[in-house]
Amino acid sequence: MPTNINFLKGKMMEWDPTNHYKDIAVAERYDRERFSGIAGKVFNALERRVISQAFRPVSRSLTVMDLPCGTGRLAEPLLVDGFQVVGIDISPSMLEVAKRKFQRFGSQFQTRVGDVRELARVERGTYDVALCARVLMHFPLDEQIVFLKSVATLTKGTVVFSQSLSTPYQRTRRRLKKLLRNAAPAGYPITEMQLKQLLQGAGLREVRRLRLSRLLSEAVCVVTEHV
Repeated sequence: MPTNINFLKGKMMEWDPTNHYKDIAVAERYDRERFSGIAGKVFNALERRVISQAFRPVSRSLTVMDLPCGTGRLAEPLLVDGFQVVGIDISPSMLEVAKRKFQRFGSQFQTRVGDVRELARVERGTYDVALCARVLMHFPLDEQIVFLKSVATLTKGTVVFSQSLSTPYQRTRRRLKKLLRNAAPAGYPITEMQLKQLLQGAGLREVRRLRLSRLLSEAVCVVTEHV
């Protein structure tokens, strides 16, 4: 998903995700390139199911902030479940694709172009609950804390976020993938200790967590509340 390049100032990068995803052609083929194959379809189904489970106890009268929203892949199960969703992203192109996809939902789905850190400087508690998926693992821990704290600042209640959990089993899987020259997984998975640091720094408390698949994926979905 698109990320905020401001977090990466001063670091050498070969690829600028912010400008990359502002290209409408890139945005239009995003879902097809990542989720049309067998593995992508399986992962997509697992992730959408877990997101629905995470928000099941949340009142449908509340508005969900989906940040970063991207093309709305994970906003869709929330819309189907009856939530009002505001999709926020730094890329207007990704949001344009999402708006086209979700015309059938009318005013139930709204979008907003924005930088999470800038928004958090001028707003507090604008949205009821939040989804922050598939973004934190692209940053080192200190930048994850800044990002998630900004999401929490914009939110009054539940914050659901995803991360890649680094366990002995998953580290072994990573080494095998590297030997097989498979595509590199998330850049910054975190340990249980680092997860505690992330939550503390963001001012959140874990309520529960859901795993996509302990054998097939290091992804974990964490449901939190404000401390």
